[in-house]
Order: sequence, then C-alpha cells, then structure tokens
Amino acid sequence: MDTQSLPLVSVITPSYNQGTYIRETIESVLQQDYPHVEHIVIDGGSTDNTFAILSQYNRQSEKFRFVSEPDRGQSHAINKGLSVAQGEIIGWLNSDDTYLPGAIRKAVQALMANPHWGMVHGNGYCANERNLPIRPFPVKPQDRQKLFERCNILQPAAFIRKQVLYEVGGLDESLSFCMDYDLWIRIAKHHPIGYVPDYWAKARYHAASKSVNQWPTVGLQEVFRTSAKHYGTVSNDWVLEYLYFHHNKGVFPLLTFFRAHAVFGGAPRITAMNRYPDMWVPPRFHVSIQSDPQAPAHTLLIRGSRLGSPPSSHPAFLHYVINGSLTGRIAVSGTTFTVELPLPPDRTNHEVDIFASWNVKIGSPANPRVISFLADQVLPLTYQELQFYRAYLANPAGIAQWVRDHRTPVPRL
Repeated sequence: MDTQSLPLVSVITPSYNQGTYIRETIESVLQQDYPHVEHIVIDGGSTDNTFAILSQYNRQSEKFRFVSEPDRGQSHAINKGLSVAQGEIIGWLNSDDTYLPGAIRKAVQALMANPHWGMVHGNGYCANERNLPIRPFPVKPQDRQKLFERCNILQPAAFIRKQVLYEVGGLDESLSFCMDYDLWIRIAKHHPIGYVPDYWAKARYHAASKSVNQWPTVGLQEVFRTSAKHYGTVSNDWVLEYLYFHHNKGVFPLLTFFRAHAVFGGAPRITAMNRYPDMWVPPRFHVSIQSDPQAPAHTLLIRGSRLGSPPSSHPAFLHYVINGSLTGRIAVSGTTFTVELPLPPDRTNHEVDIFASWNVKIGSPANPRVISFLADQVLPLTYQELQFYRAYLANPAGIAQWVRDHRTPVPRL
C-alpha cells in the first residue's frame, strides 16, 4: 500500500522545561514503524535546554516541527497543536512519556478496521524516572458508564479521530490535570471507545510530574468537578480515593467538599442568612433554606461558640422557630456547641429563626452591636449527609467502609 494512501497521524506533544526527557519522547515517535506520521511539539517557551533539542530535530526530520512561545498551559498547548495538525488521527504524547514500538501502526489498523470507533486505546506501563516499567497501568475497556466509575484509559496509549476531537470541542482549557478524563467522557457520550489489549506506551512518573505531586490535591479536585459536571455526582471509587488522602481533614471540610460536588445528591442550599461577615449572629438568627424534592433538607446543622461560659445555675438555650411555628429548644453548655435542628420532611423550602437565651453587646459606644453566638458552620443536610456526619464522628477511621456500605450513587448518563 502506498504510504500516502495511509491515514496521516499527527502526534501532539505539549512541552515546558522537559529537556531531561523530551529527546526520548521524540525518538519514540520517529522510530515508529508506521510511515505516515507528523510530530508537532507545542512548547510553552521553555527556559532549559528544550529549545536546543527541538531545533536539532527540526533540522534533521521532515516529520518534526515545533512552536516555542508562552501559552496558557497544557490543555491550551494541545488545542494549539490540534489547530495546525494535518492528520486524520491524533496522538497525544506528553513530553516525558514514550510510545512502545509499533504503537501507531497498531492504533491505525484498529481504527481502520472499526470505522465506528471515535477513538482507541491500548495497554501501557507506569515507568520510573529512567523510563523503566514499574507496573502495568490498570487499563480496561471503557464506555460512558464505566468512565463514571473510574478512568482506566492510559492517556499516551490513546489515539483519537481528529473529526471527533473537533465535534466535542477539543480540550477544556479550564482544566490543568484531568483534561483527558473530561475528553474521554465527552467522546463516550457520542462514540464507542475501542480497546486493543496490546502495550502501546509508557507514562513516566517522577518527582516533578503532576501525577506524582498534585494528584491528591489538584488532580482529585478536578476529577470531582468533572464527574459532577457530566454525571451529576461522583462514583464511590473516587470518593474512597479522596478519603484515602483527606479523611483526617475533619468532618466539616469533607462535608463542604462533598456537598459542592453532589456526592450525596443535590445538596440543600441557604438562600438567605443574616449572619454577619465575621460569622457572629444577631439575637434573631434567620436562615432560609431551599432543597431539591429528590433530596430534601432533613436537618439544619449549626456549629457555634459563645463568649464565656454560662454559670451552672443559669442554663443557656437555643429556641428555634421553623416555618413560623415554635418547634423546640436545645440546651447549650460550655463555650462551643453543635446542634441538629430537625426540618419537616414534607417541604422543600424552610424559614428558620433561632433565638439564644443570651446576648452580648460588643463594639464601640459609637457603633455598638448585639450578638448571640459565632456560627462558623451552618449546613442544611439531607438525611444521607447527616448519616455521613454522624458516622464520621463515631468512627473517622471507618468512614470509607461506611461509604461502601451505605452510598449507592445514581449517575446521569
């Protein structure tokens, strides 16, 4: 078969200060046995020896070209490369990763044999700093449902039809870590994702790589944001991984993060509240709550503190009025307290007023202010959020098992 009749493959490499590794990356492309390849490096204006290496290959190979100028990050670099790529098939190879021999040929053969596939991916290895395989990456066949559970595509072992990349709008440039996961989900919504059980690439893990030093923070946060955007919630696998790294943060940071990403469904929200900017509240503390009928607010959780401790002969109380009806009172002792105010289950909107049996005047004589207590946490919780809160308080070390036993997410597919 004539070389020019084969599909052109454009390999795009985003680069920034990877002079230590990029030569090996380029060689892994140039040494492929598939004859119709162009390699485009989009460099972000590296200040190390990257430019000299790129210039050398630009002189030596007609298959190679590069741009070196400031950009807005990795996703922007890939999109820049896509805009000038001439190939029908796109490979995305980061500047510290490498292809294994035959990878491009095998990917093209798979896509030509399966014209309905929007992309194809193969197996690969996690490699160390010297590019020696450490272990196989846990690759599995993927579709939209499986991608909700977890991402089992090794990015450098993936090849995508350029037309499909244009259809889904390229990479999301607001993402700096899991832009590949976001891309696979968008492709899977419209096209089958093919899989070939052969080894095509190595992803290098080293001290400076994002996959090593940013995964627990930036990486997982972007995964949660991406999953919540596409599926309306997050899988148990992702929740358990987050808990593995962050379970010791405390229950309120965990609840706040999980609520922001619909881990327990649509979280009830506060639509109005007269708490002061410094979190002190007036003698009549008012909170308006709105919730989803599918996940109604069950309890208003308040963590507060007060100035000084009440004498034992004068117990302190919080009286609460819910939706215009005096509902009850809760005794408060000590300087800090946490209360759970039950909300009627038959409503989605609630108006809550809380009156403390104590008040304190603070401020200057010219600008006095009467306050009751400091409310540093005010959270309307669904029933499952409340159960998570109580389970964590009872046994923080066992919260992962509680998630396995009690949480069944329902993704929007």
